[in-house]
Amino acid sequence: MKKTLIALAVLAASTASMAQVTLYGVADVAVGAVDKSTGGIGLANDKFQAIASNALNNGTSRFGLKGTEDLGGGLTAGFNFEGGMSLADGSGNFSGGQLFSRAANMYIQGGFGRLTAGRTLTTSFYSIASWELTGTANYSVVGSQFGFISPAGPRDSAVIKYDMAASGFNASASFVPEGNNVFTAGVPATGKGKYDLSVGYAAGPLVASLAYNKVDASFEGVVAGGSYDFGMVKVAASWSQIKNGAGTALTEGYSLGASVPMGAFTFTADLAQDTISRAFNSTDTNLLLEAKYALSKRTFVYGVYVMDGKGKTKDDVSGYALGLRHNF
Repeated sequence: MKKTLIALAVLAASTASMAQVTLYGVADVAVGAVDKSTGGIGLANDKFQAIASNALNNGTSRFGLKGTEDLGGGLTAGFNFEGGMSLADGSGNFSGGQLFSRAANMYIQGGFGRLTAGRTLTTSFYSIASWELTGTANYSVVGSQFGFISPAGPRDSAVIKYDMAASGFNASASFVPEGNNVFTAGVPATGKGKYDLSVGYAAGPLVASLAYNKVDASFEGVVAGGSYDFGMVKVAASWSQIKNGAGTALTEGYSLGASVPMGAFTFTADLAQDTISRAFNSTDTNLLLEAKYALSKRTFVYGVYVMDGKGKTKDDVSGYALGLRHNF
């Protein structure tokens, strides 16, 4: 009996030290159309169709694994692997071209903050996500207009990232070593590393943040934004700028929007205008109208209208979608 109790105690101790692993994900599918197949909305034709993991979806369907282990002494180790897929045809490998291209990282966390290494969303992306009204949906006009202030996209590979938060304030700093920063927007980089910095504040109804990122001799981006929740309405505004390696502003402008909750419904209007990029002699204005209806805490129906203005493209392009999203 004594040996049995000892064995059970050893088993319990070993089980407690194992990492706690969670399977999670998103399923998102919609129907809709665009009036032109060109432009930034991203459909191959202008016919009514099923839409999945596209710019007219609320989100990209995905599955992921995340886990944590209590190391004792206030330390925790964790990991995150995440891959994307399309509910239209079952194809995968979105957001970078590999199975876990959405996220592949591990971290250690304690009283000092969190230190992460691997592939993850950028510091600037998380800064914008803290106040952006759609929750950085695929159809976010802040994202489509300013690209989350990075021509290389909203994710970094081989990044070393540090995050901390205290008393409502937060800060983040990330760095991609020179030897790993081999591509910038699909073009071989200059052999320079990338760094990305942000500071923010979130307490009560107020959220505000400032982010800056740069690849030497390639590009730099800055964004300042915030939101305030009045209860009956939540408003958000931002200013963004992207410069090339020579210091010339390629994109610069602002966003302004509001969300109104009405029971299970939430209605959002958001506008983002690029006042500098005028390849086709027009100030580029993107507009979003969104309605969401919560079926539960994890599932909602959404309807969206998006207008991608001319400026970066020759013509205005508009599209609509009616979709369903489930988070698990």
